[in-house]
Amino acid sequence: MSTYNTGQEQNVIHQADPAVIRHLHGVRDSLHQSCKPYLNHRVNVQTLDGLVHEGTIAGVDNKHLYLNVAVNGQMSRGYYNPYQPYHPHPGPGPYPGPYPGPPNNNVILPLVLFELLAISLL
Repeated sequence: MSTYNTGQEQNVIHQADPAVIRHLHGVRDSLHQSCKPYLNHRVNVQTLDGLVHEGTIAGVDNKHLYLNVAVNGQMSRGYYNPYQPYHPHPGPGPYPGPYPGPPNNNVILPLVLFELLAISLL
């Protein structure tokens, strides 16, 4: 979101209700506190969109749940786990080749806390 002033009058498109903001902060804080004790536990996470992800809770902050999931052909987003060692693919010449993929086929999937519908232990 841009915060610079263009000198033009701004037309507000949407303004969140203060009661809704307070409620969402409470939901976010509750989810954060609920997930912290279950770091490194295997879970199923269902999002508001109906997607279900199975993995291990790798971390949680005040905005995201970080789920360590196995890569499959349908995975369209995620980040390689920075806590696993880097193993470059040997390439021709003095430089290693391209990264061959995450060790153990695991990636970190960041999920927005507001988007989570259900989290269950496996």
